[in-house]
Amino acid sequence: MSITLGVGALAVLGLGAPLLALLAHRRYQGLAVWFRTVLAWRQSPERPADMMLAAAYHRNLSTAERVGALDDRTWQDLDLDELFRSLDRTESEPGRQYLYHLLRTPQCSTEPLERREHLLSRLAADPALAERVRSSLSRLQHPRAGQLVHLFLGPLPTRPRYWLLFPILAVASAASLVLFLTVWPQAFIAWVGLCFTNLFVQLFYKSRVERFIPAIRELPAFIAAGRDLGALDIPEALEETSALRSRTRQLGGLRRAATWLVFEPAGGGNDLAGSIYEYINLLFLLDVNAFVFAIEKLRDSQRAMQDLFEALGYLDAMLSVSRWRASLPRWTTPSCLPAGKALAVKALYHPLLTDPVPNSLELDGASLVITGSNMSGKTTFVRALGVSAVLAQTFHTACAAEWHAPLLRVRTSIGRSDSIVDGKSYYLAEVESIAALVRAKREDTQCLFLLDEIFRGTNTTERVAAGFAVLSYLNRGMDIVVVATHDIELIDLLGDDYETRHFREEITDGQMTFDYRIHDGPSSSRNAIALLGIVELPADLVAEAVATLDWQSRSRPGGVVHGDLAAS
Repeated sequence: MSITLGVGALAVLGLGAPLLALLAHRRYQGLAVWFRTVLAWRQSPERPADMMLAAAYHRNLSTAERVGALDDRTWQDLDLDELFRSLDRTESEPGRQYLYHLLRTPQCSTEPLERREHLLSRLAADPALAERVRSSLSRLQHPRAGQLVHLFLGPLPTRPRYWLLFPILAVASAASLVLFLTVWPQAFIAWVGLCFTNLFVQLFYKSRVERFIPAIRELPAFIAAGRDLGALDIPEALEETSALRSRTRQLGGLRRAATWLVFEPAGGGNDLAGSIYEYINLLFLLDVNAFVFAIEKLRDSQRAMQDLFEALGYLDAMLSVSRWRASLPRWTTPSCLPAGKALAVKALYHPLLTDPVPNSLELDGASLVITGSNMSGKTTFVRALGVSAVLAQTFHTACAAEWHAPLLRVRTSIGRSDSIVDGKSYYLAEVESIAALVRAKREDTQCLFLLDEIFRGTNTTERVAAGFAVLSYLNRGMDIVVVATHDIELIDLLGDDYETRHFREEITDGQMTFDYRIHDGPSSSRNAIALLGIVELPADLVAEAVATLDWQSRSRPGGVVHGDLAAS
């Protein structure tokens, strides 16, 4: 450490003073701007937004490796970014990225889910083991550990033909610095020239490798964490611990290379030591030399690094889920039903709500239409159903007292908005979303389709007609459809193929209240017009609305109108 600080001080004093004097002259202000730009460019880049870093591993996998993953629309509709943040209790960046990947990739068989359950149960029952796992993983908490994926996913840059020039420049720069005391001023002039040459090399070559350099710095900690975890006796994760042991042995040479070729001052909070290291690194090409020396070894080790990453990330992700389970007011392990149009959940709730109201649902041979006024809870219930369906097939956990369902592929069309950039209206965006659901129907996969206010962006007559056609199509076969809507006309059109439930509200003493509980049958509320009076619109306006509703009721076949029609 003292040697590092001494050399750094010489670098700052030897080069800094003459350059500052030179750059202070008005004639060289342009050069001063350039020099400040170089120094700013060399500073550590800001950490990307949390979800960008968390998704890096999943996003960089090949298309074949992401088969069965949740599509972007479903992920957004179910607010799974927020769910991920709630789940995330990982100790390491690799674990965080692998947790995201697991949540994004529901399983289509029970075997991996049962295997995860065995490890989750062991971690919950053995706090000492959980602490040992946590301690080993804590080596990889630095954000740059999230860049490890770039070393094994995707191509690495080729080593330039003139790469031997880099260590020669570094050695020459150091040698001229040592000769300051004996050969002055020739050694100083040579050193200044070498320093500017090294700055040019940094500008020219560093852009090709800068995203890999932070990861190289983390390789020793990465391999050491894998070695420590591989030494643990965890029969429930035998596959992972075996991979950790074998892969850390294979990566031993790479670890030694990274340890000797890349260094930085101990104690990340030491700003002075960090700044001095940045100067040294800038002028002696330490990171660039580290990369060109290690590149071929890295290329040969990509498969081993990925296996190590996945085994380590799996243990961290399971530890995170075990902790998250302990924070829930209630959870259950899912019971997997044979493929078929059947589903039964008891006391289901949304895990992101602070004071959720649980609801139960049972379907047998039919899909479901849910009606009710805005804010009554129907969309939240649809989302809660989708969230637990995803959790059941990723972490063998449902936010309910009971969960009985087949293995389902969740697809949604819930959230919606105009796209200013693409010039798309509500309706066009909705049509594209529904088309994706229709294309998702496959004979070898059972889907859970979740929809909210289908085709809201067009007129009532066409909306009902198109909605009926789509819902009838999606309901074919064993797929289960759950749709929340204000269009009560759909109930009669869909007939016995869909059961009906509703959420309700009450108006008491001029106040609207909700119980947020699901009730059998369609909504019978006529509170939408009553709200006109609550907000003190003119009495004759309210009376005309009531008279019109009565006229519509008499005009309909059977003289019946469902009050929920006005609740939209």
